[in-house]
Amino acid sequence: MVRRDRHDIVAEILKKATSGRRKTELMLDVGLSFLQMKQYLDTLLEKGLLEFDNKQQLKTTKKGLEFLGRCSECLLFPWEKQKRKPEI
Repeated sequence: MVRRDRHDIVAEILKKATSGRRKTELMLDVGLSFLQMKQYLDTLLEKGLLEFDNKQQLKTTKKGLEFLGRCSECLLFPWEKQKRKPEI
């Protein structure tokens, strides 16, 4: 299993929520436990990067999309890094 840092997880949540997802569906897609997902969602909702739409689905806000755009521009962090197995 590939280890991810918090930035990778946040970016993945925001990307998958662009079209609107239910909490459980998003949790399974991202591969987090209920407690982990709750912690991330609480923070992202508080910061205004995610919101609930009229169907009670989580959706990435305009601010969240701007955050993703800025992350992809940052040369210090390879946000779209390719995951590969370590060489033995």
